[in-house]
Amino acid sequence: MDEITLLLSKAHAEFRKLRNGEVGDNLRVQGIDYKTIWGLESYRLKGIAELLLPEIETQEMQAALAERLWEEEVRESKMLATRLYPKELMTESLAQQWATAIRYTELADQACMNLFARLPFAEALVSKWMDGNDLLQYMALQIILRLELSGWQERAAQLAQDTHRPMWLRVAAQRILSE
Repeated sequence: MDEITLLLSKAHAEFRKLRNGEVGDNLRVQGIDYKTIWGLESYRLKGIAELLLPEIETQEMQAALAERLWEEEVRESKMLATRLYPKELMTESLAQQWATAIRYTELADQACMNLFARLPFAEALVSKWMDGNDLLQYMALQIILRLELSGWQERAAQLAQDTHRPMWLRVAAQRILSE
C-alpha cells in the first residue's frame, strides 16, 4: 500500500471515530447530498489535518492526498482537501475546476476560507467568478469579504437587489455593502 493510500485510510478511520450521526442526518434533511456524510464539524476536520500533516513529507505528496480526498463523494473528504492542498501548488485552472464542482454553500465557505482566499491569484478568481453561476458568485463574494477587496460594491448592490437570485447569494452581497 502506498503512502497516500495509508494517509487516506487514516483520515477515513478518523472520520468513522469522530462521526456525528445527528449532524449528518440534519444535513441530509437540508438537502445536502453526498454519498457519505460523517457529520464532522469544521474544528474536527482541522484536527484531522493537523494529525496528518506531520506524516506528509512533501508538498507534492500533500497535494496528491488532497486531490484523492477531493475525488471522493464524501462531504468531509472534500472539506479536508481544502485544508490540505498547498496554496503554493494550486493553479488557477485547478482552482476553477474545484470551484465548478462545488454544489453547496457549506463547502464553498470552507474552500474560500481554507484555500481560495489564500491564493496569490485570488483577485483574478473573483473577477472570473463574478460572471459565473450563483455559487461561483457567492464564492467571489466570500473572497471579497475575506480579503477586504474594494471596487465590488456596485456589483454587490446589483446582486443584493436581484430578487431572482437565491436568498443566500443576496445576503452575501448585502454583507459586502455593509462592510
